[in-house]
Amino acid sequence: MAISNQQYQWNLFGNGAFVAAEFPIAGGENSIFVGNYGTAQNGNLNAVAMVQDTEFVVVEKIACTPGVSPEGSVSDAGSLTTWIPNMCIQLVIESTGYYRDPQNVYSCGISGMASPYPASIDVIPYYELWPPIYIIPGQVWDVRYTFYNDLHAAFDEGYFTSIPNNVCLGRVYIRYTLFTDSDSLMANKLLSLGLPVSVESVQWFRRLLLKSKGLETETFNFYLKASRKYREDEDRKQKMIGLKRYSGLE
Repeated sequence: MAISNQQYQWNLFGNGAFVAAEFPIAGGENSIFVGNYGTAQNGNLNAVAMVQDTEFVVVEKIACTPGVSPEGSVSDAGSLTTWIPNMCIQLVIESTGYYRDPQNVYSCGISGMASPYPASIDVIPYYELWPPIYIIPGQVWDVRYTFYNDLHAAFDEGYFTSIPNNVCLGRVYIRYTLFTDSDSLMANKLLSLGLPVSVESVQWFRRLLLKSKGLETETFNFYLKASRKYREDEDRKQKMIGLKRYSGLE
């Protein structure tokens, strides 16, 4: 059994002399896991793309480099020294994109201006991934980015001739909780009962099972009663901290 907090960062840096094939085209969607551009800083690079039978993933945050239009500076030698992209990210499960436009059509996703990485006093996030996204065993998932500023056209027009390898053109950040083995089984059970899956709820469920060991409690009524009690406790906490309103009927 194991519960671990995972963090994944993708980076796109310059590489000296500009080679078009090393950088994405404007408007093109690319995967941070298996795409042709950039590098990742995570030891489990492609392991997260497929959720195994003994795993359960809860994605809690996605973010990317903020920017509305390309802002850069070029040295006298034609070397690009800074570049702020217009960038969006989309989370895809199987063939379905999480973010949709108002017509319920697949979109480019959430902008880095809404969910910036890294965040700062000057660039404060005003979007939170809530509720978190569950990825159940057997599902394939991906995070894809789109640049809307055109590095290729800027190079062709002579805006720069090279991009040093210390210039970061864009970043993507993901934070998720990975449940494995028996914790994954409990996460799936909580989901089937209509309960939120979190570190706290899985640990609560484990304590509940340990207390009931040896008793005749493996019935639907037992789980139903336990889940109702947990949800009532959670609702009461939400109301106490002002995250949920009283209906006036209680």
